[in-house]
Amino acid sequence: MSISLMQAIILGLLCGIAKTCIPYTWGAFNFNTVIFNAVLVGAVMGDMKTAMIIGASVQLIYLGVISAGGNQPSDPCLAAYIAIPFAMASNLNTTAAVALAVPIGLLGTQISNLLYLAAGFFAQKGDKFVEKGDARGMTRWAVLYVGILRCLVFAVPVAVALYFGSGALQGVLDNIPQFVTNGLSAVGACLPAVGFAIIASLISKPKFMPFFFAGFFLIQYTKIGTIPLLLAGAFITFLYITFTANDYAAVMDDDEDEDEDEDEDDAVMEEGGTKVLTKRDILKSWTVWWFIAEVGHSFERMQAPMFTTAMNGALKKFYKGDKEKGHYIEALKRHMTFFNTEAHWGGGPILGLSLALEEKKAQNYDAIPGEMIIDIKTGLMGPLAGLGDTISWSTLMYLFIGLFLPLAQKGNPIGGIAPIVLLTVICFGIGYFLTERCYTYGYSFAENMLKSGIVNKIIAAASVIGLFMMGGLASTYVTVSTPIKFATGAYATTLQGILDSIAPGLLPLAVVCCVWGYLAKVKRNYFAATIGLTIVALVLGCLGVLI
Repeated sequence: MSISLMQAIILGLLCGIAKTCIPYTWGAFNFNTVIFNAVLVGAVMGDMKTAMIIGASVQLIYLGVISAGGNQPSDPCLAAYIAIPFAMASNLNTTAAVALAVPIGLLGTQISNLLYLAAGFFAQKGDKFVEKGDARGMTRWAVLYVGILRCLVFAVPVAVALYFGSGALQGVLDNIPQFVTNGLSAVGACLPAVGFAIIASLISKPKFMPFFFAGFFLIQYTKIGTIPLLLAGAFITFLYITFTANDYAAVMDDDEDEDEDEDEDDAVMEEGGTKVLTKRDILKSWTVWWFIAEVGHSFERMQAPMFTTAMNGALKKFYKGDKEKGHYIEALKRHMTFFNTEAHWGGGPILGLSLALEEKKAQNYDAIPGEMIIDIKTGLMGPLAGLGDTISWSTLMYLFIGLFLPLAQKGNPIGGIAPIVLLTVICFGIGYFLTERCYTYGYSFAENMLKSGIVNKIIAAASVIGLFMMGGLASTYVTVSTPIKFATGAYATTLQGILDSIAPGLLPLAVVCCVWGYLAKVKRNYFAATIGLTIVALVLGCLGVLI
């Protein structure tokens, strides 16, 4: 199979669009995973089954990858649009495709970092338009132009590499020695351990670790499928939460002074005025935010230009006419300050709260200092981002991927479509609900959500079922073994047989635990973990120690 010029161009554009992260849930899914990108590659290349099988294998090494705080350890998206088409065109097996994906993913991260750096210039250019009260000009420079730049920076090189590079790659692959091929096979068998270790390190607390091992050995001894595994995990999670319910009671604050300050803040928000925004206005603000939340991301301002764009329609309603133009410009400047959070659980509540505060300020300008709005945004963005990253991205996204991955491994595109659709529908609904509630009820809703025992239960339940499922999936997809044999007189035995007689799956579990221990105890450096395991597995595979 060869890659035509038109296929290369289309795949390049699809990669560029995915890297703009539009809209947020759908885009961030593609930005951080392989599996739906494999569906698109299969559609363009005309071989959906092969694309899905290769994509499922490549996805395994990127389980656990999220862009927390804008930092991405590797780039699954770029790896998907290069490794899968190359593997299909060159008739590579899945192991070679996985090995090819690793360096491409690491290169993509560096390109993204350069773009985040360059986007700061566009944000500064947007400031000049804000000074004149021209929010559209700011959006054009700090959001639209950055999105176009991100798209082109990835689209053009991908198209060129696919069209001109597949033939050269085939020539290289034809001359690879057998011992190197064995090493690459060991790399492919080991690398999924990095993804599972990343997830475990992100969502686990020491008391939840046994659930990972429970899921792992349940699969080793019973060989049940993912649906029964999910049902078992749900039942175990229900029992755990039921018997530990008292541990997740609402957090009470005994500091009387702090309570008095909070009461004063609530009183400021509640006094006087009527609601200006309709539910349609709130939905519009939320949808704009959800659509562009990551497009103009920069190291200098992070998500501030996109948040300001989402606020702009409401600000025009609050501060009308030339008489209020000065206040309108001040509001734009407030929201152009540094801002970064998870867009559903963080962006939703903060957007609703900011709308409520700006509405009250417009009705009684001196009652709410501008600094108060900035301080509340800054105070909430970190805790809420942690909540969102844990629930939406570290747990829900990878639960859905793990649930449908067996379909993808059989070449079924539903394995790539179902996870992204489910996550988008759920997270969009959650984000809008939180936006509307926080606009309606103000700071107390966001504060109570953070202190609520319900939120604590959700996080604990997500950790339990997440670790249980990841343990089961690690048991299935980390397939490393050893071919070492021992001869004793007339008898011969294998090291793998000895290990299996003690407990099945010990070697895959040891690989996962080594990476997990490195991330948890030594250094949370995903790049170093990936490179280190790749080198060790490649060397041991070439020497015939691992397969």
